Amino acid sequence: MMAAEQMPKKDWYSILGADPSANMSDLKEKYQKLVLMYHPDKQSTDVSAGTVEECVQKFIEIDQAWKILGNEETKREYDLQRCGRYLC
Repeated sequence: MMAAEQMPKKDWYSILGADPSANMSDLKEKYQKLVLMYHPDKQSTDVSAGTVEECVQKFIEIDQAWKILGNEETKREYDLQRCGRYLC
C-alpha cells in the first residue's frame, strides 16, 4: 500500500501551524518548536494526568505531521491529495 493511501484526511500543515507554501526549513523549525512544547519528557510534574495525556496525543499528531511533511516524497503525495480535496 502506498503511503498516500494510508494518510488520514488531516490538515498536517495546520497541525504544525504552517502555511502550505512553507519551505522545508520553515516546516522543520515549526516542528522542532512544537516538539519541545509537547514532548512528554518536557511536561511539568504538577499537571494533571488528563493534561499530560492531551500533550502526548498532540505530540503524536505533530510527529505524524512531520513524518509526512518532512519527507519530500510523502509531502508531494499529500499535497496532491490535498489539492484534489480542496481543488487547488
